[in-house]
Amino acid sequence: MKFTAKKTVKTAIVGGALAATALLSACTGENVAGNGAPVKNAAVEQAQPGGGQGAAAGGSSNEDVNCSKRGGQVGAPGRPKMDLIAVAATDGTTPGCTEAYNVITEYYEKLPQAEGPGERVLDVQGKWTCARLTESGTEVVCGVPNSSLQLETRPVEQNRKFPNSTQRVRFTGYDANLRMVRFQPITGQDDPVDGKTYRLPLQKGGEVLSAATLCPGESVTIDDEGYGSLPCDQDQLIEQLREGNPVLALISVNDADQITTVKEIYRP
Repeated sequence: MKFTAKKTVKTAIVGGALAATALLSACTGENVAGNGAPVKNAAVEQAQPGGGQGAAAGGSSNEDVNCSKRGGQVGAPGRPKMDLIAVAATDGTTPGCTEAYNVITEYYEKLPQAEGPGERVLDVQGKWTCARLTESGTEVVCGVPNSSLQLETRPVEQNRKFPNSTQRVRFTGYDANLRMVRFQPITGQDDPVDGKTYRLPLQKGGEVLSAATLCPGESVTIDDEGYGSLPCDQDQLIEQLREGNPVLALISVNDADQITTVKEIYRP
């Protein structure tokens, strides 16, 4: 699907059941539940005042770009409308809003053939991989393997789930295509808080500290609070998760919802 830079062209997105899905529109002001005025199928306006060039055509940006402020909310049929976000990577690159809409449109089209409870779809637009951010939620995250490019959907007028927070978690796996770790928040007794599985990326160069299993040393290495203190590589954490080894940890999350620090919780 192609988009025009001017506001003279409107296009239907797909036929059949998806024809009712509004993926590109003027801003509608819809809430998280998807109520409000009907969304129209429309082309993205790429050159509106206030929109950065990096957001329109792809390029360098220091901040995430809410593409829905110029093109409208997105959503699969029967699900809440969401904001479409072009995520600013640590290297400063940001996908363009045109590409973001192309990717999310194709992802929603391919949902009937998606894999598993996370609805993962490979090879979107020839290079992207998309999946739901949580197993029971509606947010979607898309990434390009071996690249910093990433986009995601977020609830309208809401932002990230764990910004600037510290969480006790049980890691449950690693999604290599999305370059994200999977985890469940836990209580002090190691019981799941809500039973949901979440995904977050590791900040490039972030700190990983082992207590006993992440990067085994000659003895247990913990601080006064029982958290790991032996520095490891992020690759060692990822390898443990790929092998299916559960890891309990205290994680620190920055304002971009990236995990900056992982401290293994020691269990005798």
